[in-house]
Amino acid sequence: MLIDLCQGKDLSILPAHTDYSILQIISEVGTDLSKWPTEKHFTAWLGLAPGTSQSGKRKSNVKHSRSRVGRYFCIMARSLARSKDMALGGFYRRLAARRGGLIANIALARKLAALFWRVMVKGTEFVEEGLAAYEAKFLEGKKRSLRRLARELGQAVSPIPVTV
Repeated sequence: MLIDLCQGKDLSILPAHTDYSILQIISEVGTDLSKWPTEKHFTAWLGLAPGTSQSGKRKSNVKHSRSRVGRYFCIMARSLARSKDMALGGFYRRLAARRGGLIANIALARKLAALFWRVMVKGTEFVEEGLAAYEAKFLEGKKRSLRRLARELGQAVSPIPVTV
């Protein structure tokens, strides 16, 4: 029934989306998300996109009042943040260590909203890569940036085997 309501798209594959939360979101935004041309427009409408207003050193990152749907995505992000084996949970923990839990929760809610938009409008399938794959991808990015920095400084980086 829910797949028929969502025009043949299975939204239950998205992490932290239950049937009830999907119904809540669809009751607010409808099933035709093409009125938002991009996922950035959709997340901005939800109040989850980072803002650019700045006055001196004072920055205003997020709208002070989010829509009801934005709050639903924040609630789903909070439950997903506790997951130990999902890539999005790892994303939350990595960002929360740097920027704090509230900012990380809003960033994860924005990711969930963008995934929701992509499934509904573009019809893309979500595949959970897992925490190990996310960590490996992150480590590879760190290695790449270290090699680039060494190249800019005229140095070379070579791996040393670690013996335990």
